[in-house]
Amino acid sequence: LGIVLTPRHITELFCDIANITKKDTVIDICAGTGGFLISAMHKMLKTAMTEEERLDIKKNRLIGIENSPKMFALAASNMILRGDGKANLHQSSCFEPTLKTAIIKPDPARGVKRPNIGLLNPPYAQSKSDAELHELYFVKEMLDLLEKGGLGVAIIPVSCVISPNKAKSEILEKHTLKAVMSMHSEVFYPVGTVTCIVVFEAGKPHEETKKKTWFGYWRDDGFVKTKHMGRIDLNDKWGGIKKQWVEAYRNNEVHKGESVTAYVTADDEWVAEAYLETDYSKINIIETE
Repeated sequence: LGIVLTPRHITELFCDIANITKKDTVIDICAGTGGFLISAMHKMLKTAMTEEERLDIKKNRLIGIENSPKMFALAASNMILRGDGKANLHQSSCFEPTLKTAIIKPDPARGVKRPNIGLLNPPYAQSKSDAELHELYFVKEMLDLLEKGGLGVAIIPVSCVISPNKAKSEILEKHTLKAVMSMHSEVFYPVGTVTCIVVFEAGKPHEETKKKTWFGYWRDDGFVKTKHMGRIDLNDKWGGIKKQWVEAYRNNEVHKGESVTAYVTADDEWVAEAYLETDYSKINIIETE
């Protein structure tokens, strides 16, 4: 079905990138089994001080949309098992106009606010004929639902951001490309899709903000492929790597061979490899006879 569930270390990484707290309202328009929403709920609950705040998070601050009835049932069960934040889970297409209107203009009496954080792993297009289901159209849909200045984070195939396409132009007309991080080629092992994380600032046209985009080369996540358990943090490296990555992203740090900033448009490649300067100090010279 093109559905690839997001590994937990990635859902937690998204929450750190978005710096989620109890004051945020988070939406996932392709909720799957609820991985992003559960990680967001845990992150928010850590900042809650009172029972009232905890209740507010579970009841009002998590919004999920999932089209597949089976996935929706799993998401609802997952949310109940992990603390019951299923109040605003909707079984529907994320492109459904009535639902979109309800999210953009929520009922204040219910205490649900318009989301300011979007987390997304959209279904990956299965063929060229899936043009109307291009992953970036899901990203655009998510960004259009966020309040101005909100943050949208998505993990998508690198192929979406390398070549020029209509969706890239349409997104930049309304939103700013804040950052792009190139991920390990086997994040979704055993599915072999090479992906990147894109971060957008919602409601602020890219041309008007005149900001450079931060590009991170996040290929080495420290995970190791094992025979029976897939890719795991066997040597306990992930915590340190994640901390270093998030810090570099938050501070727009530039490190040779690891991160760079550049002005880009819809016609450019949105990927670190296109702009990184090679760090020759890390290259080994092998002499041959």
